[in-house]
Amino acid sequence: MADIYALDTNVYVNALRNADRLAKLKRFLMRAGTRLRVHAVVALELRAGARTPAHDDAVARLLSPYAERERVVVPSFDAFSQAGRVLAALGVRERVVLADAPGSLTNDAVLAASCRETGVVLVTENHKDFAAIQRHLRGFRFADAESLLH
Repeated sequence: MADIYALDTNVYVNALRNADRLAKLKRFLMRAGTRLRVHAVVALELRAGARTPAHDDAVARLLSPYAERERVVVPSFDAFSQAGRVLAALGVRERVVLADAPGSLTNDAVLAASCRETGVVLVTENHKDFAAIQRHLRGFRFADAESLLH
């Protein structure tokens, strides 16, 4: 059975900032086809970053086909609970000062926990944070965007 994927926000944002990455992303999207999902946290982050009406329209056009076809990943209560456990473990075992950590770390923990819960492989350019999360979230899988978007 082929993997199901969700893309981290940074994959979309970096593709919009770099024509070569955008071309690679488009090729990956064609290959992945119906095996691609959009994550609710990514939708939140993309909408929050839309600073102009044009950006907002572009994000809406990106998200709506996934919502219409119910190809979305939405965190459950358990995913939030597991994300909290992971954040606590990062604080205790890896000495991450959560008060000083970027707010995106919380989003990343929720993203990871719900991807694990649904069997989705997260594609990201943030290897460092997700490797740390993975150490405390057995079964979570992620792939480096650079290796998948070739």
